[in-house]
Amino acid sequence: MLFKQKKTGELIVKPRYSPRVKLFIAGLIVVVLLVTSGVIYNHGLSMAGFESLTALRQQQGLQEVVAQLKQDNQALRDSLARAERSLQMDQTAYQDLDRSLKVSSQAIVRLREELNFYRNIISPPNKKSGLRIQSLKLEAAGDDGTTAISKYHYKMVLIQALNHNRKISGKARFEINGVQGGENTTIRFPQAADKPISFSFKYFQDIEGQIELPQNFEPRTIKVNVTSRGRNAQSIEQIYPWPKA
Repeated sequence: MLFKQKKTGELIVKPRYSPRVKLFIAGLIVVVLLVTSGVIYNHGLSMAGFESLTALRQQQGLQEVVAQLKQDNQALRDSLARAERSLQMDQTAYQDLDRSLKVSSQAIVRLREELNFYRNIISPPNKKSGLRIQSLKLEAAGDDGTTAISKYHYKMVLIQALNHNRKISGKARFEINGVQGGENTTIRFPQAADKPISFSFKYFQDIEGQIELPQNFEPRTIKVNVTSRGRNAQSIEQIYPWPKA
């Protein structure tokens, strides 16, 4: 132990350690530092491992969520595909049904027309026998390549109602009324030099042909005159509006 006296007369005592004590203290400090470092290191490893495990679990959880979402998405895609196929099948079935209904409706209309046609032949509503004009149809047939003539196709149906014991024969002619050059004009068909429109039948007859008109002629109406010959000769007329183009 070292004694030292200050100028003031006070005596200061300072401890003095041996080299062994100093070495022991230094070693103890080193050991404490090593132990502390190990504890801190192990704690760091433990925390890092815990965080890694937590991150791994979170990643696995997210992967499971993603897998479930993919599965749900695929299920929705499959459902949508089935719905689209079902809708397409329904649309196809509807279109087929619609076409069938239209065809059936057209067939019904034709059957009704045919029924009405044969009813007028066998048993007309007014119970009158003899020659009748059942129908007349006109359609544009173009022109002859020049600017002078317009052609129209006609189809006329004549019937003999109620009494069918004998054939009925005769001729038909048309009178087309219209405007030409700003004036009312009537064109007769066939002309005197043309082949006559003849008929001869027991129940009914379709008569078809072609009418030629000047292109500057605007037809408005057509009058049909049908005349039979023989003992019970008849002459009937019927006026039809000219069909619009």
